[in-house]
This record gives sequence, structure tokens and C-alpha cells, in this order.
Amino acid sequence: MRKDNCKMALQRNVIINDTYQVRQVLASSELAIVYAGRDRNTGAKVAIKEFFPLRLAERQADKRGVYCSSRGYSGQYQELLAAFLLEGELLSTLDHPHIVSYLDHFEANDTGYLVMEYCTGITLTEYLNEHNHALDAAFITETLLPLVDTLDYIHKQGILHRDVKPSNIMVMEDGTPKLLDFGSATRWPMQSGEKQVIFTSAGYSPLEFYSEKSSQGPMSDIYSLAALLHYWTCGQPPMDVKQRLFQDELPSVRSHNEYVNPWLARVIHWGLSVRSEKRCASLAWVRSSLRVQAWVWKVRKPGTVEWSLVENEHTQVYEVEPKKQHETA
Repeated sequence: MRKDNCKMALQRNVIINDTYQVRQVLASSELAIVYAGRDRNTGAKVAIKEFFPLRLAERQADKRGVYCSSRGYSGQYQELLAAFLLEGELLSTLDHPHIVSYLDHFEANDTGYLVMEYCTGITLTEYLNEHNHALDAAFITETLLPLVDTLDYIHKQGILHRDVKPSNIMVMEDGTPKLLDFGSATRWPMQSGEKQVIFTSAGYSPLEFYSEKSSQGPMSDIYSLAALLHYWTCGQPPMDVKQRLFQDELPSVRSHNEYVNPWLARVIHWGLSVRSEKRCASLAWVRSSLRVQAWVWKVRKPGTVEWSLVENEHTQVYEVEPKKQHETA
């Protein structure tokens, strides 16, 4: 989500559902506006997500209500609203320390709202940028492995996230992850002939997310997770799957970063297979390869405490360099 104010956002101090007070805009996307708010009953700070598809919606004259302003698109508006409300239903069934906590969801002002815990961390995108895509064992054990376990948990609950990417993961102060934004999530296994609303993120969505009736499953989230690991190790997401349909020549992450263990590199490449039936279908492989990578970096020789991605200003190609250690007298 973008961190810019939306001109159509609710005004400060507006009360929603007689309970939640809007304080400020946190972010906006094509489908929703997220606010920092307060629960008037408890005084607790909360995050409030309002359904507001920018291309279809307008604010009523009272500056609260929402309506579909595009003729002939009311059906699409209602379809998207139903998907938004499903996010609340799905979140309400989940209870995991690394998933944003559900508090409430309801319809009001002719739109939908989802109330969640307010997280104080930073997105994984921001974290990796701040740490120059640090390649260290602690990041694997504190952030990535818990993220894998979180995806395993939601899959066992019969849910696909369908939008795993760095901007949808918050890194808390203790380094642990918090999985956000279940707006694209759905239940699985899907019923025969069941249609899904298409939500995609360039570089992170597998081919099956571009179809309403495609077969989807845990391997679909694994593709997105592999793309996230590609971004972490290479400093950029993989080439979008639509560009790989006729000539799939995705290079190994080791061509960008030789310090990635061959096993992890192979699992990432396997997870990014265009055809779902040829893709890595178990998070156990991802978990094991990350553990091996963490072990390798823990036992590397002294003097290379941490590795980070830096950009070569002459060639514009990412390469890996050891961080310099402070000299001691």
C-alpha cells in the first residue's frame, strides 16, 4: 500500500459504528484505505481498513457514505465488497502470533470495514532496504522461518493467502514477522467450477492467479514465497510469470549472489516454476533449505560476520561484499 493520503479518505475524528474513532490515514491502495484509529470503549489503538475501490467509489456529500459512481459496474463493486468482507471472516478464524490479530468487521456507510490490531513494526521491504538486504543467519531464524511456519498454519486451516510479498509482511521490533492483508485470501480446496476474484502482484503472483477458474493450492503461495526469497537474496523480484510463458530462462539466484547455498537456490528456482504441477508443493523443502543456509552462515570463517547486497555503480549489477569490521587497537 502507498503511504500517501487519499483525497477521498474519512476525516479525522469521524466515528464509525458508534465505536471506532478515525485518527489518520496510514496507507491507501486501489481497493482500500487504512486508518489509525481508536476504540472508544477501551482506548486501544487500532488499524481500520475501509473498502474503497478508487476507480469505482465516491464519497457521499456527508463525507462518510460510499457509493459506486461508475455506471454498469455495480455488480463488480458488490463482488469486490463481498471479497473484502470475506477477509474479515477468514481472519476471525485465525489465531497465530505471526498473523495480524482480528478485532471486528462490519458493514456501515454503504461499505465495509475491518478492524485489526495496530502493528508498530516496519514492512519487510523497508527492513531489507534499511539493512541492505542483509544475508545473515539471525534473519533466517527470527523472521523467515517463522514466516514459513505461519503459511503452513494457514494452509492447514484451509486458507490460501494469495498475496505473499515483502510489503504485506511487518517486521516487529524483536525481528519476528507479522503477516498482513488477507484481502486476496480464499478458502481451499476450491469447489469445482468456483470462480475467484483476480488479484495479482507483479513479480509475486503465479500464473494461476491470473485466471478465475484455475486450480490453486499451497503451491500457489509457495510461488509467492519463493519470489520473496528471490527479492531478499537478489535485491529484486523475479521476472513476472507472464513474461516467462514462452521462454522461461529464469537464472539461478546464485548468478546474482554466490553466497546463497546451492540447495536454497535450487528450492527458490523450483518454487518459481511457471507450471504449478512442476512446482515445489511442500513448505518442508523451503524450511529445510533455509535451516541449512542459516547453519552455513553461522559456521563461516571469522571476519565475515554479515554479508549484504550492494549495487555496483558502474555495472548496475548486484554483487555481494562482506561488511567491513571495525578495527580494534
